This record gives sequence, structure tokens and C-alpha cells, in this order.
Amino acid sequence: MISFDEGIRRALTEAGYSKLTPVQERAVPLLLQNKSVIIQAKTGSGKTASYVLPLLQLRYTSLVVTPTRELAGQVSEEFKKLGKHMNINVATIIGGVGYTSQLNELRNANVVVGTPGRLLDLWTKDKIDFSSFEGVVVDEVDRMFDMGFVEDVRMILGHTSPKVFGFFSATVPPEVESLAREFAKCAELIKLDEYKPVEQVEQRFVETRNDWTDKVTKLKDLIRNNRGKIIVFTRTKERARMLHSSLWDLGYRASVMYGDLPQSKREQNLRLFREGKRNILVSTDLASRGIDVIDVDLVINFDAPRDLETYIHRVGRTGRMGRNGIALTFYTGRERSIVSRMKELANKLEKETA
Repeated sequence: MISFDEGIRRALTEAGYSKLTPVQERAVPLLLQNKSVIIQAKTGSGKTASYVLPLLQLRYTSLVVTPTRELAGQVSEEFKKLGKHMNINVATIIGGVGYTSQLNELRNANVVVGTPGRLLDLWTKDKIDFSSFEGVVVDEVDRMFDMGFVEDVRMILGHTSPKVFGFFSATVPPEVESLAREFAKCAELIKLDEYKPVEQVEQRFVETRNDWTDKVTKLKDLIRNNRGKIIVFTRTKERARMLHSSLWDLGYRASVMYGDLPQSKREQNLRLFREGKRNILVSTDLASRGIDVIDVDLVINFDAPRDLETYIHRVGRTGRMGRNGIALTFYTGRERSIVSRMKELANKLEKETA
């Protein structure tokens, strides 16, 4: 049994934690012993707390590097939530925000969470010293490769000398493990989750007559019959904007997320969705990784994903932390072949859990 300090125990109780998740049971003891780790775990498994808790317990000055602004914000909130009874100051270092406020945060910060570009930007200006951190974590390492940030991450890590490293990723292909072992040769590799949708998600597929009007009609019926939180995925930002506008025209107060949306608007829209003031979030694949909203009841792929990996990440937005969820995919006749692979995956999972 892991014994946390009184302040952490109080924060855990107040946050509704009753027991550690499997990823926390494996990662926390190792990190507390200053043993570096490479962890494969899907989002929604409690992975963020699996490094936040030991870093707080050890009272380490800590650096967490994330691929997106949204994930950086969520990790910062987790540190604040679980460290609320401790004397910690968290700086969130991301693009799209003015330098002045971030420099003020940095002055007293013992935890820094940021995206690679802005972290390097401040480092080149001598505003941050990467070698000063005792604990260093890279979250969603595979996403760093997807988004072209891997050389930035390598540059950051090359200037660190922590007591412990943590590398967390939804998948651990050879390039992810190789990057981790450049800096933590003896890190323990732990693969907790198979790369598949969670068992609690019921997967459905609906063929549509066309690529827009029939989809909108069917979407309207689904929304009318579902009072919970819904994420609707589109393939492009243009279609996200169009669908968002259409839903408002139909009387549905939806939020929207896509890459070019100003940072302040993205944060506002996500907050309204998370707080339940808007129960629909229309999004591109920007939100299919790292957007940590636990109580999503329904994921709708308005546009079928282009590949199996994207499908799995989208579906993973529901069925989190043991909750049940539904993932429904619209597809046209032209998309039958790619969707057939998704159906095979769903059928296989159904047989495994029957």
C-alpha cells in the first residue's frame, strides 16, 4: 500500500479517488523509487495522476512536456487539484498566450507544464533552465512523433539531468522506446493496455445515403434522444465549422474545437462542455487525444476516420474510468472498405468480452 502525505491524501479524497487505477499501481511505486519508466496506457486510464502523485510526494521540481495546449492545461489542473494542500506553484507554458504572464508564473514555479515550441522559445531567451528539474515527464510521446515535435523534445531532454524520467504513450512503437532510452537507458517498460477500444464502449455503424444532409438528419435524431455529453468528430475544420453552425441553426447550443481557433476560445469552449453548459462538442481530431472529459456518453464519427488508429483514439473519448459509452460511426458507400476494418475490430472485442 502506497502511503502518501496527509495533504495528498486529503486532496485524493476530495477529488473522489477511492483506489488507484492499474496504471497508477504500476507507475507510482517505481517513480517514487526514482526508477524511470516507459508506460503504455490509454488516455482515461488515470495516467496523468500516475506521475503527478509521485512527483508531488517527492516534492520534486518537475517539468512535464505535452504535445498540445489542451493537454498542458489539463495536466496543470491535475497538479493543482492533487497538490492543493501543498505549497506548489504550477506554470503552464504554451503558445497563444502572452509572455508576460508566463514569465511571472515561471518565477516561483516548482512545476512547469508546457508544449515543446514555447518551452524552447523561453529556453533560448534564458528564461528557463531545463537542468534544474528533478523530475521530467513526456506525455503522449507517440503524439510528439505524429505532430513533428520529436526533435524539439530531444533538444529539451538533452539539456535535462533529472533524478527520474517518465515517458507515457498510448502506443510504444520502436521509435518511442528508442527516444526514451536515449535519455533513460534502464527505464522499465510497462504495457498496460492493448491498443484497442475499451470494453465498456458499444460500437455502432450507420451507412448514410450521402455525405451531409442524411448525416445531419440522423445526427439530429441522435442528439434529441441523448441528454448526456456528446462529441461529434469531423474530418476537417471547415466541416466542423459548418456542422457547428448547422446545429446552432437547429437550436442546439454546441461548442466547437479545431486547430485555428484562438487559444482563449478553445479553452472557453472546452470549459463550457466540461461543465455541462454545452452538451455537444464538434471537433476535428485535435480533441481525440488528451481532451480529458470523463463523462462523455456518446461519440459520433460524423465523418468516418481515415484509419484504424484515429478510430481508436476517437472512440477512446467515451467509456473512460470504467464508465459505459457508445461510439457511432456514419459512413458512405465509398467508405465501406475502411469501415469494414473498424467493424472487424468491434466484432473481435465483442467476442472477447462475451
